[in-house]
Amino acid sequence: MRRPDEIPWRRILVQGVAIVASILLAFAIDAWWQEHVENQRQREVLVALLDDFEKSKTHIIEWREFHLAIQESNTRLLKAAVSNDTSLTDDEIDRLLGDLGWWDIRSHITTGALNSVVFGGELSIIEDDALRQLLADWPSQIENLASVQNQDYDFFLNVWMPFLRANGYLPQITIIDAPMPGHPEVRSAVIDLSLESTWSHSSMIKDDEFHNVLVQKWWIQYDILIAFDDIESLLNQTIKRIQLTL
Repeated sequence: MRRPDEIPWRRILVQGVAIVASILLAFAIDAWWQEHVENQRQREVLVALLDDFEKSKTHIIEWREFHLAIQESNTRLLKAAVSNDTSLTDDEIDRLLGDLGWWDIRSHITTGALNSVVFGGELSIIEDDALRQLLADWPSQIENLASVQNQDYDFFLNVWMPFLRANGYLPQITIIDAPMPGHPEVRSAVIDLSLESTWSHSSMIKDDEFHNVLVQKWWIQYDILIAFDDIESLLNQTIKRIQLTL
């Protein structure tokens, strides 16, 4: 048996330190790599989110023009109706009636990356607390926007079409080759018909019920435009936050 003074304590100590150091270095490298991977994934997610939100902003701006154009046609027809203005020709009245038959309930928010983050369990990789909260709140904001937009189709189905069927002549309106309100590059669906006689809708617009219908349509478009303004503001806020994080 060796005596204590014969044990190579220094060598054992150096070896021990080297072993501990190598273990700590391995942990450090592993932690660094894990952080690198998470940061890389966070950046990929943020870039995808930024692309989606910028596309959504473009869609909202484009479709705001659609609703503004419908609101303009609605207001023009309403003012003529309540004031008994006879300056509108039958063709102009028919075209305005056609404009009010358009509706839009499609979601204009691109949600591919957002759904992956919020519902796919990746929300936790977003380091910025404010941005994480913004992203978590987006599904409810999209749902609120959809509920406002749904008024448009409900009005078309349950108010506009029943009124026109009872008081107007739909074949005459559906042969008008007019563009989509706010988007002259998109044409409306036209039925190829040859009408033997024409119908004047000028008497219909004097009806008090028609005035009420137009006011309801005006309110709906107003609600949608306000919702679009709110969602664009939220888009701007979210885009700015993502850019700062990147």
